[in-house]
Amino acid sequence: MKYIHNKLLEKSRAYSKWHDHAHHNKIHWGAILVALGVATLLALNGIQSWRNTLYNIVMIELSPRSAALTLDPQTKSVKEGDSFIANIILDTDGKPVDGVDLYSLHYDPTILSVVDASTKAGVQITPGVLMDVTAMNTVDPKTGVIKFSQTSTAGTNFTGKGVLASIQFKAVAKGSSYLKFDFSLGNTRDTNVAHVGRDQLLNVVDGLYTVSPK
Repeated sequence: MKYIHNKLLEKSRAYSKWHDHAHHNKIHWGAILVALGVATLLALNGIQSWRNTLYNIVMIELSPRSAALTLDPQTKSVKEGDSFIANIILDTDGKPVDGVDLYSLHYDPTILSVVDASTKAGVQITPGVLMDVTAMNTVDPKTGVIKFSQTSTAGTNFTGKGVLASIQFKAVAKGSSYLKFDFSLGNTRDTNVAHVGRDQLLNVVDGLYTVSPK
């Protein structure tokens, strides 16, 4: 600091005049105190912001998974030619969610067929109204694969239990068909229930439907 001070005295006439001022020591220390005060406020704000961010991250990470997807009915026996509805039930266990992906739901297309619920091209199931936006709704009648995705608009979410979507099936041949979710705990590329980007899905319950001859 002394070296810098001497250089300023040598190079700067304005600094030299200011240094010769009768009250330059008071001004000097006053400027230092102001600078320290500003630096302290910035540091405190930075620490508080960091603490808030860390708290939010920790709270999200520590929140246990508890959401469930189940089929209703879980089992059913019908005759060839009969139609019935299987509801996909979402239960968030009292916690908010803002998106659900069914990637994918499988049935045996040689035993059951999905009755189209839309006038749009292709085959669709009937979406529920738990969230605002149905981002995907497709059925492949050849492979028996259903893909469905629903999300909420920004700032909104769903909490509780309700019908995410409904599937109308028609029994086309005798036999038994599972209605099965692709789901592995912790896998974010299959069936998921999300809140602020974190998967909340703990478990799924598949269905089993049996068709007997007329």
